[in-house]
Formats: sequence, C-alpha cells, structure tokens
Amino acid sequence: MCRSLTFLLTFLLACLLSGCQSTPQANSRYLPAELCYLDTVAPTIRVDLMYAGHDNFVGRPLEGYRGRRAILRRDAAAALARAADILAQEGLGLLVHDAYRPAPAMEDFYRWSCTPDDKMKARYYPRITKRGIYEGRYIGRTSEHSWGIAVDISLISLSTGLELDMGGHVDLLDPSSATEYPGLTPLQRANRLKLRDTMAAVGMKNYSKEWWHYYVSPCGICHIYSFPVEDDLMQHPEGR
Repeated sequence: MCRSLTFLLTFLLACLLSGCQSTPQANSRYLPAELCYLDTVAPTIRVDLMYAGHDNFVGRPLEGYRGRRAILRRDAAAALARAADILAQEGLGLLVHDAYRPAPAMEDFYRWSCTPDDKMKARYYPRITKRGIYEGRYIGRTSEHSWGIAVDISLISLSTGLELDMGGHVDLLDPSSATEYPGLTPLQRANRLKLRDTMAAVGMKNYSKEWWHYYVSPCGICHIYSFPVEDDLMQHPEGR
C-alpha cells in the first residue's frame, strides 16, 4: 500500500466520529440537497477544474470529471463567498482549481500511481516518486474533497485576472508547497498568509503541507460521494 497504516487508522476513526458514510451515486442525475454549484452562491469566483483537463499531475482528465462547474457542500460554498467578498475590498479574488472530487477519481489516482507513467513528474512531483506522493500525504486513498467540504484555491488580481505569486503552482507536490515554507520570498509568504488568514476568517482550515488546500470542519454526517462532476445536474427534490 502507498499510505501508512497509521494515517488510514486515523482517517477511519475520523469517519466513525463524524458519521462519514459512503453514498454510491455514479449514475445519478441529481445533485444532493446539501451540495450546490459554487457559481449559484458565489458567481464572481473563477473556476478552472484542473482534473477536468490535462494540466495536472496525472496528465489527463480524471475519472468522474465530465464538467467544469465546481460543486461543494453548501456551508463550504458560503464560506468561499464570504472570503471572496473580503478579498474584493483589496482588489483580489479567488481561483478554484478543484472542489468536490468524486470517489472514483481517488481510485483513478491510485491506479495511476501503480503504472510507469511519469510524464508529469518534472512539473508536479520533481523531487519524489509516485510512492512518495502517498507516503508524503500529498494525496491519499480518500479525501475531504469527496465529502464536498474541501477546495484547492489560489489568489488572483481582479484587475488583471492573473494569479498572484504564491511561490509555486497548485499541486506542486514538494516540500516548498508547505504554507510556511522558509525559502519563500517576502511577497510569496505574504500572499500565502493573505490567503490563509482570509480563509481562517470565514471558518476554513488549511492543510499545512499544501498552501492551496482548505476545508470546513466535518459536522454531523459526512458522505463520500461518487457521482460525477457534470454541469447540468438537477437539485434532488427529496434531498437525495
């Protein structure tokens, strides 16, 4: 296995404590009531789902990504909307690179990790092996993304539309991606802390190894969703 036993046991315990449940919905045309399209809550936030395209560490679209609209649990989407309002006062905005991630995409990652394909190594994991991606806990067999409570984001200038200098791109699986990596320039550090402080102000937590990864704390029952990311799912009339 490419993940430590300790981490797996920790995750399983967290699932039990939070009521995490698996909800296979791969063939559903409905969006669960507790989820929403981000653009219906925060239309000013830019979205570019990296796993729906080829510029990601796998080098192709991931299983389950059939659309370009970001999906999140409603509380996570509301938090992002508040963050966008705060940042807009300084001429800044958010760019979402990933949000809800179907459980089949997580399995797709793992299958890819067991192949010899290394075409994206130089750009995305230059100093580690595929096994190191899992051992370093950059990704795992499961993710808060599949609960709909996590997002990968960056800062942009509203006037230019360009991303700010964050000291590395999203999904650079490298020690330099730690939020408080000591080798950053003052500007890069300031940008990372601006993002972290803004997200903290709206109740979202940072994964310290990845400056771009934020999530809301699980509360109540969390579901591991498997339905695909599509652009025209209907809200379920009965809640699921």
